[in-house]
Amino acid sequence: MTELTVQDLHVTLGKNHILKGVSMEIKRGEIVALLGPSGSGKTTLLRSIAGLELPTQGMIRISDQVVYDSADKIEVPVERRSLGFVFQSYALWPHRTVFENVAYGLKLRKVPKEEIRERVQEVLKNLGLGDLGDRFPHQLSGGQQQRVALARSLVYKPQVILLDEPLSNLDAKLREEARIWLRQLIIDLNLSAVCVTHDQAEAMAMADKIVLLKDGMIEQAGTPQQMYGAPDSLFVAEFMGANNTINGLVTDVDGDSASVKGEGWSLRGRLRAPLKAGDRTTAIVRLEKIKLAQTPKENSLRLPLTASLYLGNAWEYVFDLSGTTIRGYGNDFMPPGEQLVDIPAEHLWLF
Repeated sequence: MTELTVQDLHVTLGKNHILKGVSMEIKRGEIVALLGPSGSGKTTLLRSIAGLELPTQGMIRISDQVVYDSADKIEVPVERRSLGFVFQSYALWPHRTVFENVAYGLKLRKVPKEEIRERVQEVLKNLGLGDLGDRFPHQLSGGQQQRVALARSLVYKPQVILLDEPLSNLDAKLREEARIWLRQLIIDLNLSAVCVTHDQAEAMAMADKIVLLKDGMIEQAGTPQQMYGAPDSLFVAEFMGANNTINGLVTDVDGDSASVKGEGWSLRGRLRAPLKAGDRTTAIVRLEKIKLAQTPKENSLRLPLTASLYLGNAWEYVFDLSGTTIRGYGNDFMPPGEQLVDIPAEHLWLF
């Protein structure tokens, strides 16, 4: 069942066209991450769905309720959209207790006191905050404050929950723990979720689908595996993951593969864009695909190793390819010197 539908959404602020025809669908129980560089329209899209930003064209439907339609002049206010919204800053009332923060919206809606008490206690218990109802926000850790903000949204029992950089205020270790916990919570509650994040690892770990925005339009949408392993454009390939970028000249094309050469080197790669012999190309290869080789292969090059950097779980090798830095991973320290490096043709994408 489709829980959220966005069709041909445009948002203009002054003379700036922020969103330029965004369309997407989110199914029940699906987590979608909105990714993109600053200014791409991620937060504007999220706020438009919530009703905090007024689009200039398009349609938004939550379950079977149309909450915005420019053609029919429908604009349902925020409080009637059956949405939960977790702000980046958490936006907790500092002078109210945890219980009061979570209950506040229900009081505004004039929900009976006994029902408020039951609903607030239930959501606090489900989020591991059952014994913290009497505390104030300043008496909580960052992770606990995040859960209070989430509880305040979930207490309405929304169909869709919107999250704006929900983990950005947590330290690195807590973020890793929180994204696992948050994904499992959304799955257990059978919610649909839209999450804005600038962290690709966070998006891939949490989301069932990633929507990558560029200049107010969707550049590509798909599963994390599709976005990382089969990018449609150079922008997507460069945005997702850690890469080596090699510029060269296409010398011949054979089906979906081609040869590319530069100063003192030649490699074979897979075409990810229509290219012909004589075209300039940008080749992309993920760092984890670079391997040290024992025997020469089709795409092996002898390169000077300039540095080995210890990362804890691996060593990062830094090579020089005619002035271009090539990086890869390995298990052991390697001293500077010439090494045989394998760049697999199937993982060298040509754009």
